[in-house]
Amino acid sequence: MLHFSKISTKGKDFNLIAAGALAFKIHNKILKDEAFLKGTKISRNMLVGSAPARALNADRRNVFYVILSDVDRTNIDALCDMIAQERKKGSYAVCQVIPVYYNEPSFKAMKMLRQNFDEVIELNKFNLGSSKALMSAEQQHCLITDYSLSMARIMYHVCAKDFAAQPSESKGELTYA
Repeated sequence: MLHFSKISTKGKDFNLIAAGALAFKIHNKILKDEAFLKGTKISRNMLVGSAPARALNADRRNVFYVILSDVDRTNIDALCDMIAQERKKGSYAVCQVIPVYYNEPSFKAMKMLRQNFDEVIELNKFNLGSSKALMSAEQQHCLITDYSLSMARIMYHVCAKDFAAQPSESKGELTYA
């Protein structure tokens, strides 16, 4: 199941999509962070078919941050189709994958994601200063959640400042910064 949220501020949209149990927990934590609550409007939807339940703004570029866990269980065809269509309009899409299984369906899913997203970040086991892998799954999930939250904040602030239509001085038309 794909969970779709649009965070709108100052006429600009930041789209957050999550699929999988851990991804959904991270998605909820991001939406509760105060960086996303000030002066914004948040609308939550499900992804139905290859489009969100409510239409995206067709006349402008959008920014997408997608978090996936349990990739081999997720049917990502509809998601990749939607992202491919949005990228044709000049949108920017980053996908973060938290791999749970390493098998053929997840390798095929990763290949499809790499073909349709601008950036695909695959998070593996985290190491700390002494380069020892963390043993506790709970510790790893905390690190992954903190990383995802930081990444979402960065993308949101860049989106809110730079990635939207600006009026052109010469003809009064909308152009992209």
